[in-house]
Order: sequence, then C-alpha cells, then structure tokens
Amino acid sequence: MAVSGLPPGTIDRIMNIVVAPTRSRITKGECSVALALVAMAQKNMDVSIENLKVHREDLPIPHLPGLENIDFGSANDNARVYSTSTIPKHHPVNVGSNMSDPWRNSTYKGNGYPPPPSDLAAPPIFSTESPAVNDPEAVQKEMHQWFLNLDTIRIAFAPEKEGIFLFKHTNYIVESKNRQTTVIRRYSDFWWLLEILGKRFPFRILPNLPPKRLGAADEVFLERRLRGLTRFMNALMRHPVLRNDPLVLSFLTEPVELALWRKNVVISTEDEFTTQLPIPESLQSHIPPNLELQLEGIKRRTPASVEYYRSMVHIMDRVQKRTEATAADYTRFSLALNALSDCEGHCHVEECYNCQELSQGYNKIGSHVNQASHILEEQAKAAQRGIVEDLKRHRDLLFSLMKLLQRCERSRGAGVIEKLQRQIATNESKLKTLQASAASAATAAAAAAAAAAGGGGEVEGSTDPGAFEDKIERDQTELELQRQRAILIQHTLWMEITYFHKNQAMVATMYQNYVREQIKTSQSLTDTWKTLSPIVHNLPMEVNGFN
Repeated sequence: MAVSGLPPGTIDRIMNIVVAPTRSRITKGECSVALALVAMAQKNMDVSIENLKVHREDLPIPHLPGLENIDFGSANDNARVYSTSTIPKHHPVNVGSNMSDPWRNSTYKGNGYPPPPSDLAAPPIFSTESPAVNDPEAVQKEMHQWFLNLDTIRIAFAPEKEGIFLFKHTNYIVESKNRQTTVIRRYSDFWWLLEILGKRFPFRILPNLPPKRLGAADEVFLERRLRGLTRFMNALMRHPVLRNDPLVLSFLTEPVELALWRKNVVISTEDEFTTQLPIPESLQSHIPPNLELQLEGIKRRTPASVEYYRSMVHIMDRVQKRTEATAADYTRFSLALNALSDCEGHCHVEECYNCQELSQGYNKIGSHVNQASHILEEQAKAAQRGIVEDLKRHRDLLFSLMKLLQRCERSRGAGVIEKLQRQIATNESKLKTLQASAASAATAAAAAAAAAAGGGGEVEGSTDPGAFEDKIERDQTELELQRQRAILIQHTLWMEITYFHKNQAMVATMYQNYVREQIKTSQSLTDTWKTLSPIVHNLPMEVNGFN
C-alpha cells in the first residue's frame, strides 16, 4: 500500500475499513478487498464497501510501481511459495483439466513401470551381521554419524487445489534438499506412508502426523497442517533407520502420483525383524543389563514431559501472536501519525513555524515507529520458525516415544513366549503319559489305527507319540525364534532410546538460537529508539513559541 502513492490518510482509512482495530492479521480475501479499495482511490472513486459492491464487475487494477523491489523479509523456509514453472510437467496441478491421462507426458506408461526394487519386499535395515553390532566401538561411532549430513525437507502448498466443488483437496510440494527432487503429494499419501511404516517398524520412534479434519479447512488449519507435515518428514530424515527405508525414498523421489505408483509395485508390510533371524550369539551381550530400568524410568516421566512441552508450545505461541499484534498496532500508529501530519500541516496562525516543525516531527516519529513495527514483525516470524517449531518438534518426539512404549506394553501383554512354553509343557506331559501307557503291543496297534483313521491332522486327542513329538519340535523351534525376536526388539529399543537421548542435544541449540534472536531484536529496537530520541527532543516545547 505504501507504493500505491496514496496519501497516508487514505491508506489509514482503507486499513480501518478492511481490518478491525483488534485484528493483527488479514485473510487473503481481505487483502483483495484492500487492493480493490486502493485501485478505486487511485481512480478518485469513493472508497467504501458499498461502492465496491456496485463496481464489483468492473473494478480497476491497482497501480503498484516498484512492488517487485520490496524486501518482505525472510520467508519461512518451510512454507515457500513456488511458481507453477517449478512443478514437474507431468503433475496434474491445473483445476478442471479435461485430460483423460494427466500423466501422459511421463516416461511411465501403465504396466510399463520399471519392476519394483527388490528391497521393497522387506525393509532392509541395520544388519545384525555387520561389524557395527559385534563391535561396541563401531556402534558408538555409527551413532555419532546419525545426525550428520541430514536431508532437509521443504513442503509448500501447490498453486491450485484439485477436485470439484466441495471435494477439492490440497496438494503439497515436497522438496528434498540433498536429493534435489520435487514431488507432489496429498495428505492421504502422508497418512498411508505412516501406516505402512507402522507395520514395518513397530518398535521404532515413528513421528506423528497432524490430525485429520472433516469438512472444509480454513487457512489457519491448513498452515498448521503444513508445518506439521514438514515436522513429520524432517523427523523421518533425522531417524537413522527410517530415513534409509526404500519406501521413504520412493515417497520423496517418485515423480508420478503416489496412488498410481502404489498400483504398480508390491510393498511388503512384514516387520523389520522377519529378515534378521537367526541373530548372532553376541547380540544379546551388547544390550545394557539395566535396559528395563531405563525404559521404566523413561515411561514414568515421559507423559509429564509431554504435557510440559504442550504448555510451553501454547505459551510461546501466544507470545509470538502478541508480538505480531504489537507490530500491527505500531503500523496503525504510524499510519495515524502520517495522516495527522497531513491534517495539521497548516496552522490557523499564519507563519506558525512551530506547528510546521511538529507536523514534520509526526512524519519522522511515524517512520521510526514503522521501523520498530518491521523489527517486531521479523521477531514474530523468527519465533514462529524458531522457538515455536523447535518446541513442537521436541514435543512430537516425546509423544512418539510415549506411543512406542505403549506399543511395547501391548506386545508384552500378548505373551507369545509364555503361551508356547505352556503349550510345550502340556504336550510333553501328555507324551510322557502316553509313553507310559504304551507298554503293550495291543495298545500301540490301537493307537496306530486311530492315527490312520484321523488322518494325522491334529494332535488334540491323538494317541500317536510321533504326533506329539512333531508338535513339540515345531513349538520349540517357534519358541527359539520368538526368543531371538525378543532379543532383537530389546536391541532395537536400546537403539531407539539412544537416538532419543542424542536428540536432547538439540534442546541447547533451540534456546541458543532463541536467545540470539532476542538479543538481535532488542539491539535493533534500542538503535531505532536511540535515533528517534534527538528528533523528539528537538521538537518545539516552549509554550511561548505557540503564540
């Protein structure tokens, strides 16, 4: 509005029409109304909502010279605006397209998809046969590499929505910094990804997604969801195992719509432990003997930590919004001062020098107040990108850890090992009883005849010792596999709580960045008020000067 060339009084009037005094933000629709009123004012038309309605079919175009040269401040890296030219040509972005095959420019044609990678059949993860597992020093070295060269995922809204009428859905542009890839995904694609990862990695810290919503979603909700999806994807990229899963890599790199891609590949939902059995004998020796105590301690304090972080997120979000509102109020105050300068530029006393000095002082004060507004606005943006998102990231991590521990409790409640042990003991007892009663040949012949009549299918009620022996052998084999699986789960839990513990280092970085931003803002505000101080002290203040 400043580059429109309109007088400050007119700009202040437009602001008061469009935005209520208690508001610190405007919506996209209110922004359009403000630009329409600017155009009407430039054409010397009456600036009012009533006149806007009358001319809604033939509104003039606002003239805003030099708009492209304005620095609007640092944009949020997680919500950058992408031009349509950055979208891959084969993505269906335009609404109302009558193309029967919006992907017809793609190199992938129907069943001509390349065969699915073999590693999609099962999640290839950290091998238990690698030297890292058998060497504690190698394990520690690998842990130190977890947070190096992390990929950064940026997510933004696609230019337009897809669908028809009330059933339009929002597309998201997902960009991988390290891989230099850009794909378009829907919210349902993120949900599907988390669902499959939950089956493949049941005992990993899985990041949580922003919630679903029924009905139309407003801009505030969509912005929050966008930030939540960004936290979700970057949490996957920080995880030492999940970030290397081929399904995650395909999510970030496959150029076609994910729903179409899923129809042409076979994705296994077997958990990660299926391909790791049997395990090396030395694996159990690397699990800390006090692991259960560590898990119990984490389980005991995590719910309270989650609540504390939720409270801190809420408080810091309110602080950020108050800073934003203060910046908006300073802008209004600056506009009012500029309008007052125009209003009182000519005193009723001829050749009144002091009133002219005051009028010029209004403009200078308004300029400095407007500068303070920009500083506070930058502080609010930095807080939203920084401390608020960092607190949410750590809150999400704690919540994911709490959910992992709950899944562990449910798994233990199933008691598979205990059931197999009881079943083996019962069958062994029956076998001993049967062998003791099989002293005579007649009894053995009768047992053989009964087994032949029964087809040898079920052990229950059988009198054939071989059937019991086969069942016991199968149960013992399964029991050994379940015991090895339990060791693998314990090793995985140890790796996960180690990963969580290393994330604590980010807390220090979070507060260091926050304090640095506060110092920067305070110094900028101090410099602004200091430069204004001699100006206000030189304003005429002698009563005799206003004769």
